[in-house]
Amino acid sequence: MTTVLIRLPPEHYDLFVGALEITSPQYTILKNNLVARQQSSDEPPIVEILCELDEAKLLLEAAKRVYPEAMPFIEDAMSVAPEV
Repeated sequence: MTTVLIRLPPEHYDLFVGALEITSPQYTILKNNLVARQQSSDEPPIVEILCELDEAKLLLEAAKRVYPEAMPFIEDAMSVAPEV
């Protein structure tokens, strides 16, 4: 399986999660695969979600429907994932 690390600014993460039904698989992926909510003084805060490529595709489809602002972050993560 190919693993993808999606990096979202906290405001995009919060709004994307808030736009999803809590019973959806995408909501579960975002909540259960949360790796870190980084905050350091010299870097902007970022939320990291570690998931499989198939899960990232599900997130991308959901973002297209409910929160398009998250799409570039998911696409960036998928573009650096190794091909299998």
